[in-house]
Amino acid sequence: MSTAPELLDVLAEDGRVVGRKPRHLVHRDHDLHGLVFVWSAFAAGGRPVMVLQRRGRPGDPYAGQVDALAGGHILAGETPVDAGRRELLEEVGLAAAAGDLLYLGSSRKERPTGDCRSILQHLLLYPVPLDLERLRFSDEVDGLAEVDLEEFSELVLGQRASLRGRVRFAGEGEEVVEQELPRSAVTGYPDEILDTFRRSLASIRGWARTGRIDPACFAE
Repeated sequence: MSTAPELLDVLAEDGRVVGRKPRHLVHRDHDLHGLVFVWSAFAAGGRPVMVLQRRGRPGDPYAGQVDALAGGHILAGETPVDAGRRELLEEVGLAAAAGDLLYLGSSRKERPTGDCRSILQHLLLYPVPLDLERLRFSDEVDGLAEVDLEEFSELVLGQRASLRGRVRFAGEGEEVVEQELPRSAVTGYPDEILDTFRRSLASIRGWARTGRIDPACFAE
């Protein structure tokens, strides 16, 4: 039985949909297309924390690095929220309500290498408390970590060498343990990805302090 190719919307520079093509052709032609990333942040023990995924897909150039809780391509006809909900379910088994996702902003990126050379990425926040033991692993995610928001921001900014968090890894037992997360868990990314991390974290930190999203964090 043949499998229909995964279709993506082709975007104009202003973000309008101007076509629809199979994913491999969008990548081959370096068409502008959409990605979504869903960050997790919530209050626990009187402080804001985040739940991150550890990338684990074989062949992923960033395998072993920590990332937003879920992310991936926006499929043809999907909104960023649609795609974010689908990715949360596929990657960590989380069924999120559309109304629980907050829109942080978007960022246009041109990358010199890789499949996704020309992208419009949308950043979302899932601010609902999570339990590491209730999330599941997938072929793209082999680890989960709950970390302090401020400490993770400092790690990304190069202001600390490591931080201590609660982690759970795929494999025998899969119990939650405390462990050091070194800065090498993020330094494998190129600067354009770390720039998205920095902007996202600035927005999330502002939301944690004020309860409001500041669109200036993603202003070019």
